[in-house]
Amino acid sequence: MKIMKSKQAKKVNNYILIIITIIITMISIFNIKKMNILPTKYFIPIILLEIILDILIIFLLKSKKNICLILAIIILLIANTGNIIVNNYTVKTNKFIEKTFKEYLTISTDYVLITSNENSLNTKDELPKKQNIYYFKYSRNIELAKKKLGSYNYISTDSISHVLSDINNNKVVYLLISKADIDYLIESSIEYKREDYKIIESFKVDFKQKINNEVKDNYTIYLNGTDFSGVMRDINLIVTINTKTKKILITSVLRGYYIDVPAYNMKDTLMCLGAYDSNVSKEAIEKLFDIKIDYIVNVNTNSLVDIVNTLGGVEFCSDYSFTTTHVLTDNTYNDKTGKKLNVIKGCKEYNGVEILTIARERLNLKNNERGRIENCEKILINIAKKTASQNTLLNFDEVLNSYSKLYTTDMNKNVITNLLKTLIDNYGEYEISVQNPDGTDGKAIGHLGTQEVGVTFPNNEQVKAASIKIKETLGE
Repeated sequence: MKIMKSKQAKKVNNYILIIITIIITMISIFNIKKMNILPTKYFIPIILLEIILDILIIFLLKSKKNICLILAIIILLIANTGNIIVNNYTVKTNKFIEKTFKEYLTISTDYVLITSNENSLNTKDELPKKQNIYYFKYSRNIELAKKKLGSYNYISTDSISHVLSDINNNKVVYLLISKADIDYLIESSIEYKREDYKIIESFKVDFKQKINNEVKDNYTIYLNGTDFSGVMRDINLIVTINTKTKKILITSVLRGYYIDVPAYNMKDTLMCLGAYDSNVSKEAIEKLFDIKIDYIVNVNTNSLVDIVNTLGGVEFCSDYSFTTTHVLTDNTYNDKTGKKLNVIKGCKEYNGVEILTIARERLNLKNNERGRIENCEKILINIAKKTASQNTLLNFDEVLNSYSKLYTTDMNKNVITNLLKTLIDNYGEYEISVQNPDGTDGKAIGHLGTQEVGVTFPNNEQVKAASIKIKETLGE
């Protein structure tokens, strides 16, 4: 009787082990499928392997031979352990994809209502209902800002400098402007002093932009990044991808390019457009190269520090030694105090702040701004390589968390998963090329039309050649 009960208990235990194994296998297959980045040629063999292992485990567990039972337990432990590890990584990856690539992109803008520091009014509540309030018509989501501020007599202006001058001369003039715009003007110009103005109201407006879920075989991405102040657009790259021909073209655009800006019908540099939404720069680049940009990726350069540190440092190779003009910092332009970085000739691994300092450097480089673009390209490529290395698996969760703060984008998750799938499917077959159209340095009115600044006039022939190459990569 006891023997029969023992056999029944053993049989029940075997069934429980089989059910647990099948459940873990199904969860693993579901999570891999949900990621949608594995090509069919890899996904189907994985499914077949999982099925074969489960069948083998069931067959061995039903055997009466001890050796078969021991072998079944060993295979079961290995299979379940492997699936648990796979589930750990796939669940984290799926959460990251869902968090990063949403149905809507929320664009937040901080606004301020400013007046003269000598004005007796200190809060918005003291304003008369019919008070005249100027607003800078190119500020991001300005209509939402006006609505949130309240019912006043709004007057549109395309010249901040004129209104700021009026504020200085007439102490009861008011200006509604994005905080990024006014901060940029005060930090970048000697004409305006922060102590001359005061904020009597500050608030934030959010705009939800629906993301296009279309998936294309060829498209162009505008990858841009502002400095740590959030108002100077230092990185401007056009990334053209064709998944059919397996070609990727990176076009670097000098931040000093002095070009037409359709959004406010004047010329300015890409650097100075950092105070605006990246769509303003996107439209200007589209006009310059006569192309259509499908997606935007906004990079937060401050987050590069966290990513590099999380990766345990990133290698940078220089053709010559130089000392940076900027000190090792990630939050100020004050280089009077602090340690500067000595970059050696050759390759060396640097930490986050050091990599950021190298990416910022231009004055002590042989090619100035052109050299900085080349260095930034090297840094981005090396970060990608380090991210793809086996060591990243050891702190996978931390790396994903650091990347989640790096950028915002209007790309949908189907586009990025399709790209990853083709890269995996055709590993080593993609042809990556770079082009750097140049120009002539000079002087022109910039800084949002407020003062003369150093600019780069585009070389029209090189711009035209770059445009042709972009269209060729797209297959047009």
